[in-house]
Amino acid sequence: MSMYLSVVGQAVLVSVLIAMLAGWFVKDLRKLKTIVAVGVILCMLIPVNSLTVAQWLRSVAGDLSVLTLLILSNILMQRLYIFNLINPLSRQILLWGIMLVGIVFYPLALGLGSIDPYHWGYAPLLMGISLTVASVFSWFKGSRDLAVVLLLPLLAFNFKLLESANLWDYLLDPVLLIYAVVQNTAYIKFARYKKQGV
Repeated sequence: MSMYLSVVGQAVLVSVLIAMLAGWFVKDLRKLKTIVAVGVILCMLIPVNSLTVAQWLRSVAGDLSVLTLLILSNILMQRLYIFNLINPLSRQILLWGIMLVGIVFYPLALGLGSIDPYHWGYAPLLMGISLTVASVFSWFKGSRDLAVVLLLPLLAFNFKLLESANLWDYLLDPVLLIYAVVQNTAYIKFARYKKQGV
């Protein structure tokens, strides 16, 4: 089962990259969908130096977390169907949370301090409780999509949908952290620009 989620991750990542690149040149949504579909098939099947393009991307980025797959799926739905899986406010809250956790987590996990938070992911009782509490809080605050998004990595972890036995790998990866930092930086710049323009 874990192999299938990795393949889905490769397909979603390739789809988003193709949709973003082709979107610069193709404005017709039907043509864009066709280009993405053909491009994904080619990138998943045709080898380049014995690996497909999707496998090359996986060798660079590794397996993507469940949250990354959700964010990428949201981007894909926006670009191809003009539909949000996650509403913009919930997405922004999620990206801020990812950035804050990632900025603290990665230096500590790489040995910068005496605490190793990655180790907590192998027996994630407290992490599971924290995610559940955050999800319930989001639900009662009206962010039902965010509440579901916060529980999906926990659900995937319990069903062992990735090769990893660590909950952190279901929540966070370097691709997602970089994306969150870039998006939040752009958001801050846009907010400042808008404030100056008013």
